[in-house]
Amino acid sequence: MDKELYCKDMGLDCEFLACGKTEEEVLRKASEHAQTVHGINGYSQELYDKARAAIREGYCDYGDTEERVSEECSECYEACSVCEDECCC
Repeated sequence: MDKELYCKDMGLDCEFLACGKTEEEVLRKASEHAQTVHGINGYSQELYDKARAAIREGYCDYGDTEERVSEECSECYEACSVCEDECCC
């Protein structure tokens, strides 16, 4: 089963979902999102522990995402809540 972490579970008003096969992948995606979208650089130990505790089992739909989103739009797709480009979402 996959792992997932919702940004809103970290106390932010944001619908972003970091999804991956491992906790490390989810934390990496969440960290990239936090930096890009929310301006949060790095994790304190407290924030890291909170993020790890908020990760839950889930299902990531890799097939649909890979087919619908071109490589040049993949970064934008992951942060589509703030994306202005037509290729996203």
